[in-house]
Amino acid sequence: MTMDDPMAQTRSRTLRSAPSLATDLSWVLSVALRADWRPKFPSVSEQLARREALVERVRAFWSDSEETCFTEMQVLAHHAGALEETAPAALWAALEGAISTVPTDLGLESESPQDRRIFLERLVRLKESPTLFRSYLDLLRDVWEPFDEIWQPALPLLREAGQQVVAEMESGRTLKEVTRGESCEIFKASLGEITERIDAGYPLLVIPCLFFGNSLYLEFPGLTVIGSGLQRNDAAARARTEALARRLKTVADPTRLALLHYLAGTPSTVGDLATAFGLAQPTVSMHMKSLRDSGLVRSERKDGRMQLSADPGALASLVDELRGVVSDSAGTAASDPPAAT
Repeated sequence: MTMDDPMAQTRSRTLRSAPSLATDLSWVLSVALRADWRPKFPSVSEQLARREALVERVRAFWSDSEETCFTEMQVLAHHAGALEETAPAALWAALEGAISTVPTDLGLESESPQDRRIFLERLVRLKESPTLFRSYLDLLRDVWEPFDEIWQPALPLLREAGQQVVAEMESGRTLKEVTRGESCEIFKASLGEITERIDAGYPLLVIPCLFFGNSLYLEFPGLTVIGSGLQRNDAAARARTEALARRLKTVADPTRLALLHYLAGTPSTVGDLATAFGLAQPTVSMHMKSLRDSGLVRSERKDGRMQLSADPGALASLVDELRGVVSDSAGTAASDPPAAT
């Protein structure tokens, strides 16, 4: 079998896949920066719409560009060995531990010269100012917090989606076919060279993203990263709805739904609810645990008593996410989201 044979080439490839919190977070930040992208990504934009003050923090953090994404964060995650990290606390700790040693002279061949300069200058500023870096980390935490409860339950299906793409490439599909030819101009111009390197064994990481758009191309030292059209993959589509389905199942119980409706207008203790509904307190506590775990009910200690109330933001989010999933499904064929770099 010669090296001209596609199967010989695929056997030499070093391919793997993994979800990446840093990469999905980078996409959320990009949608926050670019208002014109919001209609294409309702599941992200509806969360951001209720947090406009946070969106303004994202837009105001870097003064070097109004729309340049936070790729420096992914560069730092790769340097920290945490690009495949899925636990928020572990990622924040890894970023903090790596900022003092991250190189600021990287090639970053996947970026335009202007963007490369911006990202590397940002890393210099973060290295030189612990105060700025703490603010940066606080911003990342605050932006990711409402999305984590959606993303974490989706991890098994995201892993499945990534494995499907790797399996396709191992069976002989080309990188162009896997990415559907959709990506930034730098990727398109470099596709032949990238393919040759990957076929020769240069490591490729496929990142399946829950919130991501069409395609992603990043070139790190010793690693090419591709996240391509995975929102159209069946497994990734299921991942986007998995967390929503669990929350809908929570409110599908008639008693829980009645309790939630009551709490929307009347904050109460477990004892108050037991009396009002004629239920045993352990039964009410069980229902409240389900509602709190779904983020639909919040608790607050007042005068020594734990008072429960419906979270209006979470209720609105539940409705909006359902609407977003339906509208996403209806609109995918009609219009493609913009490609990412």
